[in-house]
Amino acid sequence: MIKQTIYSRVNTHIAAISRSYRFNGGTATVQLDSLGNYEVLVNGSRFSALENTAKRDSGYKTAIADISAKMQAAFEKRDSDFTGMHRNAPKMQRLSEHEKKINDLAPKKYVREQFSMSRPMRDEVRKELQQEATIRFADLYDEKTKERNAYINEHEKEAMALRLRGYEEIQAFFSDLQDDKESRANAAFQKEYDRQRKKIEDYIYGEHRSTEERLQNILGEINLPFKIDVACDYVEKKSLLNVDIVLPNDLNIPTNKANILSSGRVSVKDKLVKEVEQLKTETILSLVYYIAASLFNGAINIQTQRVSVWTSGMNEGLLWIQFDRNKFSRLSMRTVNVMVDYYEWPRIDALRMVRGASQFDGIFSHDFKNAINQTMIDNGIDDVQEAPNIPSSQGDCWVATLGYARALADALPNDSELQKIVSEANRTNVSKVSLPKKYKSIFTELMK
Repeated sequence: MIKQTIYSRVNTHIAAISRSYRFNGGTATVQLDSLGNYEVLVNGSRFSALENTAKRDSGYKTAIADISAKMQAAFEKRDSDFTGMHRNAPKMQRLSEHEKKINDLAPKKYVREQFSMSRPMRDEVRKELQQEATIRFADLYDEKTKERNAYINEHEKEAMALRLRGYEEIQAFFSDLQDDKESRANAAFQKEYDRQRKKIEDYIYGEHRSTEERLQNILGEINLPFKIDVACDYVEKKSLLNVDIVLPNDLNIPTNKANILSSGRVSVKDKLVKEVEQLKTETILSLVYYIAASLFNGAINIQTQRVSVWTSGMNEGLLWIQFDRNKFSRLSMRTVNVMVDYYEWPRIDALRMVRGASQFDGIFSHDFKNAINQTMIDNGIDDVQEAPNIPSSQGDCWVATLGYARALADALPNDSELQKIVSEANRTNVSKVSLPKKYKSIFTELMK
């Protein structure tokens, strides 16, 4: 289990914008702050008799239009920092890319050095013997050529053999050194090859320790405009990653907006309540897609990711969604509309329209977890065990968790059939029961 707090790393503060221009009286600077207030400085002074002259100059209108457009863009970017977080998600890694890396891998091979000493030649040996003979048979009074030649001929074969033995011994020693170097170098190359291959294979197959390290690093690189707590539970054998995101009490959602008036000036006003709520909903979904896209890169083995979003303290759940890697990898984070794509996945939420805005309502923790279990059953998710076949008074049954059944039994204390089923389930210590389908519609009504 990995737990990490991700702090705000995106600066959402909107700074004042200014533009200067030359006019007949000097230099004027027009400033605009994030509240929509304009100010003109003439030659660096806030109080100048030339202010009206500066405002009548054509450069004033151009400066007003420029800084107004930039301020509006700054407001739009600030909203995008919340609702467009998913666009910053890294590209999802593909299996084929890493299989190619393995295929391209090959251990390096040691290149042996060439033996630089040349083999002894007859001419070289005779030359050396000639030098010895010259010293041995010096010409003092008589010519010694005959004696020298005799000496050379007599010792040539022995000297040649001696030099060849020395050459071969040195060559053999050099060859042994090269064998040792080659063995050591190739062993090191093979070790590095094995290390690189294992690293890629660990990424593909999702070796638990290295995958958790990568997930930790990924969380450490995520940039958000607000603080959240994230917990990841990686289940290697099921190729599954469970993610819990705990939101703060305040997401610091921007509450004002900027519009350009017909005069060219910018108007900063408070957003309507429905605009703030809609922005909050889109922010939560953008966060979910951003986190999911990032964490899928923890390992190719992560084929399924389940993301739960909770309020502070995990007292209420806002949404649960399951993403499939193959389908998710086909999404373009730059262009996907998360408000639309969200409905394409198995999910749990209490998302509703309130005064023209989409809004997540909290679901109590116990009910939230039970609803998740039932959704997995309803969607045939294979890592949820089938409910035991408990006989029912009707053949057409609804598989429900024991928690659901108990909730129904509490709501219907006088229903003897339901009380009997729940009592038997409690006695046999099973986790799921089969109920007549009429109870499913009753439970749906109770959950509204």
